[in-house]
Amino acid sequence: MTKTAPAQPKRIVGFCWFHRDGYLDARAAMADPEVLFDTYDEWLKAAKTIEADVAAKGDKVVRIRFDLAAFLLFCIANNTLPNDHARANWAAAEARKRYAGRV
Repeated sequence: MTKTAPAQPKRIVGFCWFHRDGYLDARAAMADPEVLFDTYDEWLKAAKTIEADVAAKGDKVVRIRFDLAAFLLFCIANNTLPNDHARANWAAAEARKRYAGRV
């Protein structure tokens, strides 16, 4: 019997992962609050669906715990508004820092 190595993910996807206690503050700090769900529970349900969809395509989702202060510093350093594109770029940058060379 030959053992096969587990399949490597196609790519690692950093996913901005909010936490209940800071969700409303984070949402209020965004330039595009209307893009985010009104409540944490709504966001969490959608986030888990997206996470499952990404995994079903063979990619690995890495939850990047949202840190409002670090995110806003990222936006300042990159001269960008705190919006959906900045959230995606911040999560991707954090994933690269944490998981570089592991895949």
